[in-house]
This record gives sequence, structure tokens and C-alpha cells, in this order.
Amino acid sequence: MRTKFGYRGREHKWRRMRHFPVALYFRVVASILEYELYNRAKSFKDASLQHIFLMNNIHYVAEKVKNSELQFILGEEWIRKPTKKFQQFVLNYERITWNPIHNILNDEGSDSNFVSKALLRKRLRSFYLAFEVVCWTQTTCSIADTQLREDLRNSAPLKVIHAYKKFVELHAHHISSKLNMYSNLQNRLLHLFEGSKLR
Repeated sequence: MRTKFGYRGREHKWRRMRHFPVALYFRVVASILEYELYNRAKSFKDASLQHIFLMNNIHYVAEKVKNSELQFILGEEWIRKPTKKFQQFVLNYERITWNPIHNILNDEGSDSNFVSKALLRKRLRSFYLAFEVVCWTQTTCSIADTQLREDLRNSAPLKVIHAYKKFVELHAHHISSKLNMYSNLQNRLLHLFEGSKLR
């Protein structure tokens, strides 16, 4: 009970400070840091890396604030803002990075019985190349937060691999088993955001 009371006492004290100049100071500092993050992100030529950088850092800041007394000073409304921005960065990352790869396998309006082997092989080669380029680039990124790293691996990239599996199954009578790289693609995802390139 003493610990609980002590926590509530500290929370009340920090909440009162929300209306003091020190709260304004923290908000200004947070805004400056965010502005610097946006500027730093521009140094990445690859748009995907820009969004990963922003996701990584905005998530870090939001978690640090939520787990400290700063949450009482800055207030819930302030905390919601970086959370919304983070979610938008995730959506932008998926759209820019993985949607174009997913679209290579788009089979809408096509009949698997009338698709040429040459066209299928061309699409698969395009898919493999695009997938490899993204993975090669993003193994250089480092995301320290284990849960965030796993969430990013298991969202859009995993959906792309599932789409690939469906594509291969649909055209199994035209695609050689040698061209089926399902296991290799899955293994590639395990190295995303580890901070070092695969050799």
C-alpha cells in the first residue's frame, strides 16, 4: 500500500506541474527533438529507410515518456500524438516498401490456365529481385525493441510471402519446384532490422 500511495502522490505532484512553465519547456524540447528527427530522416535516400528511422525513434520516445513521470507533465493528449504518427509511419512504410512487391503477384482478372510459362517466370524473377533488394537494404537497419521488430516482420512482409505461396500454388502446373523459394523467403525475414547485411 505504501508503494501504491507513494506512486499516486508522485503522480499528483507531476500532474500539477503540467500547468507550470516547466511543462511548456518539456513540450518545446520534445518538439525540437521531433523536428531534428525529421531532418535526420531526410539523410536517407531510400524512402523505406526514412520511415523505419522515424518509426524506430518515435516509438522509442513515446515508450520512454509513457514509462516515466514525463507522462504526467506532458499529458495523455501529447502522448497520443506520437502514437498516431507512429501508426501512420507504419502504414506509409508498408505502402511504399511492400505493396509494390505484392502487386507483382496480383492475379486479378487472369486465368491460370491461359497464363504462359514465360510470363509467370518473368513475374517470379521480378518478385525475387524486388524482394531481395528490400531485404538486403533493410538488414542494415537496426531496431532494438524486440516487439517492434517482430511486429514489423510479421505484418506486411509476411503478407507478401503468403501472397507468394498462394501464387505458386495457383500456378503449380506451370512453375517448376526449383523456382519455389518459399522457405528461403521466410528465412530472409528473420534477418530484417538486425543491423547487419547478410553475406
